[in-house]
Amino acid sequence: MKRRSNNFLLKTIVLLMISVPALAQQADSLLIRCVTAERDSIRISGSPMLRRLRQDSETAIQEQISRIRSRMRVSADAITIPVVVHVVHNQKDNRIGGTNNSNISDEQIQSQIDVLNEDYANKSGYKGFYTDSLGVDTGIRFKLVGVVRKYDAQGQFSAYTDDITLATISPPWPTSRYLNIWVCSLSNLFLGVAQFPVITQINKQTTGLLLEDEEDTDPLTDGVIIDSRYFGRNSPAITSAVYNLGRTTTHEVGHWLGLFHIWGVNVNGCGTDYCDDTPRAQAANETTDLSCSPKYSTCGGALSRNMIENYMDYSPDRCMSVFTQDQKNRMYAVLELSPRRAKLVEYAQITTPSVTVELFPNPAQEYLNANIYTPDYKPFTVSIFNVRGVKMSADAVNETYINVKNYPAGLYFLRVNTDSETVTKRFLVR
Repeated sequence: MKRRSNNFLLKTIVLLMISVPALAQQADSLLIRCVTAERDSIRISGSPMLRRLRQDSETAIQEQISRIRSRMRVSADAITIPVVVHVVHNQKDNRIGGTNNSNISDEQIQSQIDVLNEDYANKSGYKGFYTDSLGVDTGIRFKLVGVVRKYDAQGQFSAYTDDITLATISPPWPTSRYLNIWVCSLSNLFLGVAQFPVITQINKQTTGLLLEDEEDTDPLTDGVIIDSRYFGRNSPAITSAVYNLGRTTTHEVGHWLGLFHIWGVNVNGCGTDYCDDTPRAQAANETTDLSCSPKYSTCGGALSRNMIENYMDYSPDRCMSVFTQDQKNRMYAVLELSPRRAKLVEYAQITTPSVTVELFPNPAQEYLNANIYTPDYKPFTVSIFNVRGVKMSADAVNETYINVKNYPAGLYFLRVNTDSETVTKRFLVR
């Protein structure tokens, strides 16, 4: 009996070892890698002004690429993008790390930053058909400067509608200075979503934050949202065999920098992504094939091999390894033309040892924006006082987008405090 029992146990273990990966593979096939284009289409369909702005944006990007193409092909100093990760979880005891825990570990977070830097430096390690011939170092790097952990009883969030909810639970650090990434548990098998940049002419009247063509919430939700189960690599919280190397975040940050899917803005495929060196594709490479088998398309009557290695496809993580020169050019154009992206790059290059504060617009009617620079990305608090010295708002950590709709007209003072410096600026509400 004992031997028979042991044999039964051994067979059961073997069956489980075989079936668990199979079940995981089956579950992976149901996942939806990205809903950025779909969510953006919904926003555009409800806003003729946004549709017109997007059309003008594309014209501006193409003109900018033409102007600076030659200088973007020569070597230059890397652009460093500071990153803040907001971990929104429902772990009541605040336990960090482990399987099925959206309160992911610091190690998992750092692994994602490592992946971003490898991917944007063309050092993924995978050699696909197009890797050596068309893959480039984008010259863009990422630096983790903050991790914010917030408990919320809501177990899952919608990639379509809960961006404002997440920004309320864990308010963004200034989106004109940081890339904000919210990591949580997403509903409906979605892996990630990003907010496309707004492109407009940069001048003294548009210093990098709220524009009249934008919705009021845009500066608050400007960033990336990733499901915690697909953020980073080599962590117990990551159970997928297909999306396990952090390339979902690489993909969504590409959208945040202005890139489209390689099959184009036409959801039916064979559209344009405005990058000539990415072959046209009929559809996304939605597969769980870890052997990275080639895929082909017939667009305009010509047969071409899909660039399944491109980070803007839907390929398994292990198959991804390419950003192209035209994609790099497009990202640089966006970093120069999008007010918040341009301001981020500007702040990253400042070396002054003192805190600086600029207020816009002043006078303000509904929202006040504060361009705040602190050396070495020091955290800061913002508070507001009226002329009698009465504090009008609680100290807000790293917040620069301030609702003054309910403030009586008059003179106010905005005070910025770090651990070593205080700066006060006046502003009017009318």
